[in-house]
Amino acid sequence: MKQLFTAIFLLWAIVLLAQQETGALHGRVMSGKDTLQQASVMLLKTAFGVSAGKYGEFEIKDIPPGKYQLRITFIGYENFQQEIEIKTGETSIIKAELTPLTSQINEVVVTGNMKEASKLNSVTPIDVYTTQYFQRNPTNNLWDALSFVNGIFPDVDNGVANTSDIQINGIEGNYTETLIDGVPAMNGLAGNYAFTAFPMSIIDKVEVEKGASGTLYGSDAMAGVINIITKNPDNAPTFYTNVELTSYLETSEDLSASFKLKKVSALFSLSGENMNTRWELNPEKDGFMDIPLTNRLNFFNKWNIARKDDRVATIYARYLFEDRFGGQMDAPRSAIGSNTYYTQWIRTNQWQAGFKYQLPLKEKVMLLADYSEHYQNAYFGNLYYTGRQRVLFTQLSWSKKVDKQNELLMGVNYRLKYYIDNTQLSDKYITGTGPTSHIAGAFMEDEISIAEGHKLVLGCRFDYNNRVGPFATPRADYKWNSKDEQNVFRFGLGTGYRVPDLFNDGYGAMAQGLKVVIPVRLTPESDLTLNANYTRVQKLPFGILSLDVSAYYTYFMSYIDPDYSVNGEVIYYNSKNGLDAPGFSGSADFVFQFPLKVGISFYYVDVWEVDTVNGVRVKSWTQHSPHLTTDFYLSYGIPAAGLSLDWTGYVMSPMLLVTENNDYRPATSPWYTIQNIQVTKKFKKGVEIYFGIKNLFNFMQSNPIIRPFDPFNRYVNVNNPNGYVFDTEYGFISNEGIKGFVGFRYTFH
Repeated sequence: MKQLFTAIFLLWAIVLLAQQETGALHGRVMSGKDTLQQASVMLLKTAFGVSAGKYGEFEIKDIPPGKYQLRITFIGYENFQQEIEIKTGETSIIKAELTPLTSQINEVVVTGNMKEASKLNSVTPIDVYTTQYFQRNPTNNLWDALSFVNGIFPDVDNGVANTSDIQINGIEGNYTETLIDGVPAMNGLAGNYAFTAFPMSIIDKVEVEKGASGTLYGSDAMAGVINIITKNPDNAPTFYTNVELTSYLETSEDLSASFKLKKVSALFSLSGENMNTRWELNPEKDGFMDIPLTNRLNFFNKWNIARKDDRVATIYARYLFEDRFGGQMDAPRSAIGSNTYYTQWIRTNQWQAGFKYQLPLKEKVMLLADYSEHYQNAYFGNLYYTGRQRVLFTQLSWSKKVDKQNELLMGVNYRLKYYIDNTQLSDKYITGTGPTSHIAGAFMEDEISIAEGHKLVLGCRFDYNNRVGPFATPRADYKWNSKDEQNVFRFGLGTGYRVPDLFNDGYGAMAQGLKVVIPVRLTPESDLTLNANYTRVQKLPFGILSLDVSAYYTYFMSYIDPDYSVNGEVIYYNSKNGLDAPGFSGSADFVFQFPLKVGISFYYVDVWEVDTVNGVRVKSWTQHSPHLTTDFYLSYGIPAAGLSLDWTGYVMSPMLLVTENNDYRPATSPWYTIQNIQVTKKFKKGVEIYFGIKNLFNFMQSNPIIRPFDPFNRYVNVNNPNGYVFDTEYGFISNEGIKGFVGFRYTFH
């Protein structure tokens, strides 16, 4: 009997000792306020695993001490993976927050209707691109980042200074309204370099609305709207830095910090870019720099003030300085403006300040005011340019849910734009107008819930401009979604207009030394867009498939058409023949249960200008408008190792280029592809290192400049039977070629 008691005691001691030498894990699986019952919980490379209970809770006992990789999976949600440490005799507690794979369709948007709504509930189709999307192809400016966005074509139109614009659905960039937090502060002179100079460090997301959107946004929103949403100080990291170096010795630095006091939160951001090494990369070795020398500094500050009932009170300010220098490889900086060396030099100072304030009323009434100023000096060869633009914008809007069926949005706004320079663009005897333009407008929309899953938006805007008088832009949109919200159909009709503005085109004419001629006073440009959109979210056993298909047609009822047929002149007039831009697009994104994301998208557009020749309507393909563009990405992660791989790229079809008479260069660009690859390593405590290659197949444009050896046209009559003259407008892409990059990020919350 004594031996039996001894054996029992020893067995009990062994069990007790084993329990003391193990630990436990207790936790809960959530997604927002939802608990995820039956979520799969496992410790990788072990036999430990359970399913979450009714309230998302789980417990794993008797785990040997040590470090483990915890993975939690649930159909329809991104995998959760985290390193945990089990200690002897202790219970580790964890709360796992899973992100729905369909989170993009529930992304909050404001562009389509000026009020917060999920992307799913928005009657107008809106594309949303977050910081995480752009980090697949790390870049220090928005122009490069938007290169991989469906329906957008960043176009280079100058082969020396690399000036550029952003097209939506094949329509020239000066017909796109660009907003910063809903404020039109990046148009005209300010928009000429806005995208290449706008820093990525202050961007939270970018919303893109395609098609005429004049009802809410007034003049300039003829092709669509790009709304840049800046970071919110309330949830910005306490400290963030990103430093990047490329193989061309370009450096970029981003630094931001935020703090929160009792009723105030603030965000400060400082970013810069430096490129001071001369590179001649094109195969022709034409003697010109292929990357302009650039020094850029951006400052951004934003304050939020907490108020009763979560009313909005925001104050912000932004400043940009940029010095850009391009031209002949051996040109000293002292040669700027001379006729000895050909250079293009652009110096920019831009600042913006404003506020948003929700009035202390029962209804949601929002007041915003914004002032921006842009000052620029430039030399194009020996042609000097200096210009100043001032824009004052203020708006009062009111949204109210009248009853179960109707939700109204109403508002009034005023925009003052002052522009003056030292060219013919500011000569009122040529343009027929003074430097100041006033636009006062009123808009109203009614969002009608017809029945479950059916919504209709009817709206109209009335503007009055001191140059062209009154103008109206109506709108109608309809949306249907299935009960499970996996299928959404949208149909829309939008109109847009633009007060005559020759800056974008006239700026190029001025750089070429052409005389501006306006024989008859110009009237507003106007257009109409019809669109149809279908979105489907399909849940599959191994992931989520998101589909988006659109068809659209934009018709310009009136547009300003420059005529270059007269030597040394550009003549502007309102064409009544029209401009057609029909097209369609599609995208598919697949998020697998394991850490793989794949996406592909395309858009096809036919932009044709219609002219009347001898009484016959003739269609001609517009320049710098490719018919077909395809974008793709592949992202794969190895969470246990903290590694991720991103492969991004696009394929571009030929486009019509700006050529000389009897030009020896092709009239169209070739098919080409730009592809990038990136590897990211995440360490503990917010540290990341990334590196990769851009333009993997080293595509470069041939002969972007004609007669680079005679930039001042001194010898056009010598061995030049075709009469070619120096010109830089043939370019359609930046000629950087293949380049490597390496970067460092640190985020502290």
